[in-house]
Parts: sequence; structure tokens; C-alpha cells
Amino acid sequence: MSQPSGPGSAPAKRGISGRAIGGIVIAALVIVFIVVNRDPTNVSFIFFNAEVALWVALAIAAAGGLVAGFLISRKRYKP
Repeated sequence: MSQPSGPGSAPAKRGISGRAIGGIVIAALVIVFIVVNRDPTNVSFIFFNAEVALWVALAIAAAGGLVAGFLISRKRYKP
């Protein structure tokens, strides 16, 4: 039997969305970029300087961007 296709029923979603594919591609590129850049480097942040592996600094920056993007894109509900 087929599903009813009236005005109240939503079409079934199939496959992966373009947004998800884009996110996966960007995540893969960021991971490759981090893995390739492994040399030690000086990092300065407000009140301190440190020499760390570049991949650590890049991973921290990527994680910070992920958290900021998540917080900015969250839907806000009005009570």
C-alpha cells in the first residue's frame, strides 16, 4: 500500500543532504590540513607565549570555531 499524500503528510527524506555532504568535505579538509602541518611553532595568546606543534594550535582553533558556529546557529525559542 502507498502512503497517503495529503496536505498534512510530509514527503520522506532519502539520502544525505547537501549541507551534510558539505560539512563532511570541510571537516575532511580541516583534518588533512591539521595532519600535514606538524612542525613546532610559537603561539602567542593574550598573556602567554608557547612553542607547540602546529597541529595542536590548529586543532584548538578548529574546535573553537566548531563551538562558536554551534552556539551562533542554535535556534532560539521564545517562551
